[in-house]
Amino acid sequence: LHPLPTPIYLPCLEFTYDCHPPDSKHDALATTSIRFLSSLIGKLMHGKLFEGEGTLREIFVKIVIPNLTIREIDEERFEDDPTEFILSDMESSDTESRRKCTQELLRAMCRQFEVQTTLICSEHVSQMLGQFAADKNQWKMKDVAIHLMLGIAIRAESAQFGVSQVNEGVNVMEFFSQHVLTELQESDMSVRPMVKATSIKFVSIFRNQFTKEQFGALMPLLIAHLG
Repeated sequence: LHPLPTPIYLPCLEFTYDCHPPDSKHDALATTSIRFLSSLIGKLMHGKLFEGEGTLREIFVKIVIPNLTIREIDEERFEDDPTEFILSDMESSDTESRRKCTQELLRAMCRQFEVQTTLICSEHVSQMLGQFAADKNQWKMKDVAIHLMLGIAIRAESAQFGVSQVNEGVNVMEFFSQHVLTELQESDMSVRPMVKATSIKFVSIFRNQFTKEQFGALMPLLIAHLG
């Protein structure tokens, strides 16, 4: 099969860029469009469309970050039923969401353009964590940063065994120690509860990267948050 001429795809790409209004009534359209973009990026024959660093950066700014950012409707769902929100947000859930589709998009980008994607993503992560460090009210930025790491760090995984291969350009355990563990060590459950939920998801996904001793030390913290 030969790729269709680039001009045919350009209107589709522009549509995908513009189809992510935050209103939940557009979620189905947004997830379908993001999956469409993932399928294009994931195929080697379409590589010329996306190989420019400017294009990849535009995808981050216009699609990845907006669709990973917690919205007011997400906060309401979390407050109504935290357990259901966490379960639906997990990788193994059958529930479609903007965030899950966007992380799949990041993985497609890494498969084809791992070095460029990792570099661009790391820049955004550093910037967002800096915003959070300067103002703890910017907790949504930290949540996005963790989800960006989840999107680029995984090379191979399964629902049963977790991550079996990681992106060599990402130091997962260093990121955990510096930015995720601190959330789990915070004993006040009312402080950034959605970031705590994301931190628990991080531990669950990267469970194979922890030693038995490390995981044993984490268990009391996890039990305290899940109890």
